[in-house]
Amino acid sequence: MAKILKYREYEEEVFHWLMAKHKANPEFTFSLRQNGSKGAELDYFIGTSKSNYFGTTFWTLPVSFPGSSGDCIDLIIKVSNSGFSYYVEFTHTKYPHDDQNKLALQFIQSIAKDLETQVGVKFISGDEHKMYTIKTKPIQNIYANLKAMLLDVEKQLDSILDIVDIKLVDFKKNHPSFIMHRITLDEFNSMLERKDKRFLKYEDINSDMNFEEETKTKVIDEPLKTMNYKASLNQILYGPPGTGKTYNTVLEAAKIVTGNETINYDEALKIFNENLNNQIEFITFHQNYSYEDFIQGLRPDTENGKELSFEKKDGVFKRIADRALKNLEAANNPASAKKDFDVVFQELIQPLNDGDVEELEIKMKKSSFYITEVGEKSIEFRKNIGDSNHTLSINTLRKMYDKGENDIILGGLQPYYNPILELLLAKGKSQVATVSRKNYVIIIDEINRANISRVFGELITLIEEDKRSHGKIPMRVTLPSGDSFIVPSNLYIIGTMNTADKSISLLDIALRRRFEFVPMYPKTNIEGVNSPTVLETINAEIIKRKGHDFTIGHAYFMGDNYSLEKTINSKVIPLLLEYFMNDEKEVATILKAADIEVTGWPMQMKTA
Repeated sequence: MAKILKYREYEEEVFHWLMAKHKANPEFTFSLRQNGSKGAELDYFIGTSKSNYFGTTFWTLPVSFPGSSGDCIDLIIKVSNSGFSYYVEFTHTKYPHDDQNKLALQFIQSIAKDLETQVGVKFISGDEHKMYTIKTKPIQNIYANLKAMLLDVEKQLDSILDIVDIKLVDFKKNHPSFIMHRITLDEFNSMLERKDKRFLKYEDINSDMNFEEETKTKVIDEPLKTMNYKASLNQILYGPPGTGKTYNTVLEAAKIVTGNETINYDEALKIFNENLNNQIEFITFHQNYSYEDFIQGLRPDTENGKELSFEKKDGVFKRIADRALKNLEAANNPASAKKDFDVVFQELIQPLNDGDVEELEIKMKKSSFYITEVGEKSIEFRKNIGDSNHTLSINTLRKMYDKGENDIILGGLQPYYNPILELLLAKGKSQVATVSRKNYVIIIDEINRANISRVFGELITLIEEDKRSHGKIPMRVTLPSGDSFIVPSNLYIIGTMNTADKSISLLDIALRRRFEFVPMYPKTNIEGVNSPTVLETINAEIIKRKGHDFTIGHAYFMGDNYSLEKTINSKVIPLLLEYFMNDEKEVATILKAADIEVTGWPMQMKTA
């Protein structure tokens, strides 16, 4: 059972830990929150109670750039669903606008190597990021106890302070105009004084805040649902094999569905599996994938044994789009909210299914008719007079129910459809829970392997943000079947593309214009990558010959049972032979650059 903690409880505990270090050594100083914005009047540090993290710095380093909100160097303390964690973050924009900001970026970049060798680094941002960021590697990833974690923080913090202070002395010799120094005692005392005055000023609301926090205790076992993650409606993760594209679609989908940007992968995978075939759909394109598979088409009716017939079938995209639109309309218009058709329909025919009645009476204005049997696709009924049997389409009833009216059957069997529809709508709208807006995600793996123009059809235009259901110019089209269709504004499309199969430049221009492309190339500076020098050297050789799109992904060099020999023999050599059309000499030359000798056929890594 996880310990229940309120935000200010663990924030206050960290403050007292830092103050104890200051009392033991008055030269040890740290930053405190300067202003009490609404909701943060009694906070000690810069951070947010919604996401349960805060940070403090130990240096005065004046910087500014668009979007900046914190310090370049921060000790980050946070709590996730799994427990407490920490790291020291060094971050600055890659596009500084003046000399001070340029020097700040250079300084942070200059300490990366020392941090990596002396402390450990779990993350360094790649070329695709707008910010240059280093995050130190903690001694332990997750702690159940805050005090135990602070003991480990102390072990690393002293080393980090020394690394930065020593590097700063040398850096300022070469750049005397650069402004940066440890927080002085005067600056620190001034921050303490302002904190005390702020706490005194707002102590009258302290009891109210305590009451509010007690009624909204944050349990680290529960998901954080207060965050608002912003993602692109249409995005494609592209890169060579083994760079984590499919892996990251799971994480991205979970972020979109939950709104939680800080969710970890284990939690994301759980969310993904729980919502698969509901809020999330996952498909893989291939050469034979068609519009009929994706949107809508005709399929043989395999249950009709009398004669060959076809029935209209919705594809995976239309199915999830219909679910998303239904949710969006119910959330925006509570009066239209109703239970799912299948739930209500089963409730209606339950007495017949349970054998409580032999026939289910449906009352009309002046008489009744009787449902005698319910099949997969139709309802059999008999009229009040006569023995002849008739059928009603369940799918037609479903469409009427979803629309909330019968504008489909206007004669013939209309008198029999309408009473059932009225019963279904009455049941569907009774005791309906408030519907909240949800996000839906469809993941299209290997999106470039299908004929995009043929598969997407008119969807190419409809997926644009302003053409969606709640965009500036919503666009509704009529499908070949006659059905009306629009893409909802709460449906996100995530694609993956293997650049070794096809370059982005070869993609349909209409598709390229409507998607945001997120590059994913090999990284050797992330946690868990083995033999990074070997990977870097092999990729450098590949880039010289074929470019970045054919490099080897870092995922091949990860895993609990990693073996360099097995990785080279079973993953790297086959890929290289494919890329270089079985040119053994070229493959051997590339591997030799990484001090790997190969021999025989099939080619194998030579071991000592």
